[in-house]
Amino acid sequence: MKDVGDTRLLRTLLAVMRHGSMSGAAAALGYVPSAVSQHIARLEQQVGTELLSRRPGGGVSPTAVGRALADAAAHVLAATADFQRLADNIAQSGAPEVSVGVYATAAGRLLPTALATLRTSHPDVVLHVTETEPVHGLRGLRTGEIDLLLAYRYLPEDPPNAADLQIRELGREPLWLMAAQGTGFTALDDCRASDWAAGHLGTPDRRLLQRWSHRIDLHPAVRYETDDYHTALALIAQGLAVGLVPASVVGGWHDPARPVTRIADLPAAHRPEREVLAVTRPRSSHPVVDDLSDLLAAAVAATHGV
Repeated sequence: MKDVGDTRLLRTLLAVMRHGSMSGAAAALGYVPSAVSQHIARLEQQVGTELLSRRPGGGVSPTAVGRALADAAAHVLAATADFQRLADNIAQSGAPEVSVGVYATAAGRLLPTALATLRTSHPDVVLHVTETEPVHGLRGLRTGEIDLLLAYRYLPEDPPNAADLQIRELGREPLWLMAAQGTGFTALDDCRASDWAAGHLGTPDRRLLQRWSHRIDLHPAVRYETDDYHTALALIAQGLAVGLVPASVVGGWHDPARPVTRIADLPAAHRPEREVLAVTRPRSSHPVVDDLSDLLAAAVAATHGV
């Protein structure tokens, strides 16, 4: 096997696996699809075997060798990014750069104030912020594309929980049981016979709802399945359903024509919440990342009083 040392080819392989197609990877990387195909062909030639199985319609899936090479490539790219950062720090060349991956709710509610405050203490830092769900952000973190990933975790057994990452709990964000004003719903018992809005079966928030409702002897009838909390809250505001919604999302709801109300009498020992986490690579410590994590922890704490 020839030396597989071109990091561009490795990044292309990971992008194709992430997006499931050559065209999707090309769009994400800023290449034309033919360039992506050439990168994969060159890499397969160097390895000496097929890395991707092509499917009708342009889709691809990794072979066993492709998955093994992708795992190794992620570690190589992360080590390369950490080395580059160390070299830049030693040379003191230019302003420090930090890439942050953040899930949608935090991008709108937790991150902006923290970033504004960070500017006062680190005016020279160059920040790159990418909105991404944790499952995708973890890949970017491992390849060095992201330095700090802001993630959530609904249940202890859910990712991120890998031994190769450094995970800091920033706090716990409450999930509030919400109903539309005017429905007369003021207590948990009022919601028992109502329709519910929640995530699809198998999603972390839906599994949290199932576990929580079992503990309090509740049997929610989920009639509206959506993985978008803003959609769920819109359904709730119309009086069509009730549901659990993160406090930060509720804090961003401003529609005087469709006000919502919080059901506050939930059992204190079983109030639903999700962890908010700062995830980094163990060897990529940076003062800016530490300070931003502190500011985000304060922002999470503030959601309790939204």
